[in-house]
Amino acid sequence: MTKKNYILKILDTLIGYRPLARGLKILIDGNTLDDKTLDSLIDIFAKTIHEIEDNETKKKLQVSKNILEKIQKIEREQHLRDQKSLDVLDEMIKTI
Repeated sequence: MTKKNYILKILDTLIGYRPLARGLKILIDGNTLDDKTLDSLIDIFAKTIHEIEDNETKKKLQVSKNILEKIQKIEREQHLRDQKSLDVLDEMIKTI
């Protein structure tokens, strides 16, 4: 499941608790928001989790937040690997 899908799942959970959840879901589902904005939403979700009083919903959101953080970490690591590969290729091109 992608970061976008997990965020949509979280927003489904928040629709009864946060009025903006429905609108954000529409924006994300329509590919209107970029990755940087999606990452900002993850930070907002972390703050929202502490404000929700329903323990079951809170637990589900905490698990979702943890998964999103793992996805972010994987994306950062992949970006670093890609950058290193590009650097190697740049060096190879210089020798031509």
